[in-house]
Amino acid sequence: MRDFGMDMEAGMDPRDMETMSMATCLNRIMIKVRREDYNDNTVEALKDDLAYVGEKFGICPEEAALLSYVLEKSNDFCRCDDGDLAKFLGCTNIEFISFRKYLQSLAQKRIVRIGRNRGGDATYQVMPEACEAIVNDTAFSEKSFAGLTTEDMFSEFRKLFIAFRNDEIDKDILISDLNMLIDANPQNDFSQKVLECGIRQCSESEQRIFLYLCHHYVSWGDKEMDFRHLGNFISDKEDEQKFFRFFQAEKHGFQKRGLIRFGGEEGLMDKRSAALTDKVRDTFFTEVELFCDESAASHQDVVNCESIKEKEMFYNAPEQEQVERLESLLEDSHFKGIQERLDEMGLRKGFNIILYGGPGTGKTETTLQLARKTGRDVFTIDVSKIKSKWVGESEKAVKGIFKIYRDLCKKKEKMPILFFNEADAVFGKRMENVESSAAQMLNTLQNILLQELESIEGILICTTNLHQNLDPAFERRFIYKVELEKPGEEVRSKIWASMMKGYTQEEYASLGRKYPFSGGQIENVVRKSTVDYILSGNRPVIDDIYKFCDEEIFKSKVRKVGF
Repeated sequence: MRDFGMDMEAGMDPRDMETMSMATCLNRIMIKVRREDYNDNTVEALKDDLAYVGEKFGICPEEAALLSYVLEKSNDFCRCDDGDLAKFLGCTNIEFISFRKYLQSLAQKRIVRIGRNRGGDATYQVMPEACEAIVNDTAFSEKSFAGLTTEDMFSEFRKLFIAFRNDEIDKDILISDLNMLIDANPQNDFSQKVLECGIRQCSESEQRIFLYLCHHYVSWGDKEMDFRHLGNFISDKEDEQKFFRFFQAEKHGFQKRGLIRFGGEEGLMDKRSAALTDKVRDTFFTEVELFCDESAASHQDVVNCESIKEKEMFYNAPEQEQVERLESLLEDSHFKGIQERLDEMGLRKGFNIILYGGPGTGKTETTLQLARKTGRDVFTIDVSKIKSKWVGESEKAVKGIFKIYRDLCKKKEKMPILFFNEADAVFGKRMENVESSAAQMLNTLQNILLQELESIEGILICTTNLHQNLDPAFERRFIYKVELEKPGEEVRSKIWASMMKGYTQEEYASLGRKYPFSGGQIENVVRKSTVDYILSGNRPVIDDIYKFCDEEIFKSKVRKVGF
């Protein structure tokens, strides 16, 4: 910026330049006040300049005088503080206290930014938009932040937190500007959630910490922060140690409202760090692409519905009816309407389904075919991986599963299926009076599962061969319980006919009548006959099939007595 003070020192009267521009007026104000102090005579002599600047910025003479000196000192390497301004005005530091309200007014109008130096004292700098108005000699209008997308709003958050880190703004301006951005954009889902959650009824320190955790979660994927870092956002009037002792006692408003919890995961809680609750993570950031968001859609355990091969399924009549009912429920056109109706009635929207029966009765394949027909991907859970030997790891794994599933539900056009195969391994009866760490871990894991099943808003399908081992608390949480029994004689004949071509209806009927196999056992025999055909080059006749069927049945073992 041109140094008009040098022109004045050289004897050039600034009134010989463009006599009425913001730059010349502010320069004249700054020079005269610096030489003669701020008093009634100075104000009278500068009344035209003060009026011109006042009209362009909508400010009073005191604010215009202060602005002139802040502008003079505003650059990348220098800012003025209260002592500089008191000396400029020709008053004592005590007298200057009455001028601070004008600086606050300039900050509220976003003409001047208030920061802090390393000693914690206030510093002042002219905002870029105000500088632009001065350079162009145009009326100043505050920059509008309305109409921002959630992504753009978080970009502005980042700028504010960087400015705070660089001591360009203080804590009061930080929370004021953060809340201004939220209030200016009520159309965004994040803004709505913030306004509804009650954080505004918390202290400003709590608000700053909450919004900082939101910013870091979106921007960098940081799920938690330690207290030493968060201490920067506590008001200077508060005792930092007392604040965090109250946090550990869970006495803060943002904890009581379920917005912030201790860091770590269940079983590995860290009481020296803070994190957003799962409720906040799952519902506040629906309109932004999270930095930390592992692409749940491409998770290795997610089976795309289009990759599932079509397979004809055969059921006994009662089972056929139940499976068809499930298929109708999971049709997207029905499912969304049903969930909306349940929600209106205050009922849970999630559907927990269990398919039970003996081995080979088609429980897993039924799940996959339901997914294929209704166009839903399947998030398949390997129960054996959950039951880690390390205490705490299993609990983390379970919570992680449901977190990934919630992410999938948000990303997928159709809500996917969460599939627990052989669920009895973790849904079994809970133990009482446990002492071993392994038993305690399993009980903790089951408690987490019970909570998740109670609150799930999607589709959970479990399968088990041992339904009698399920804990009653789990049984109650399954709305649909479908038993898949071994197929009857007629159904078995149809399965033989569908899997093994080239035999007569009488032969299929004979196989169905003679061998009370499950679908899985029939498939074993068909595979074995196919392998034999490939090796020998001779197509098996019906007697060969009978032989393979006999081999499928375990022979009774007779125990010998003695040697």
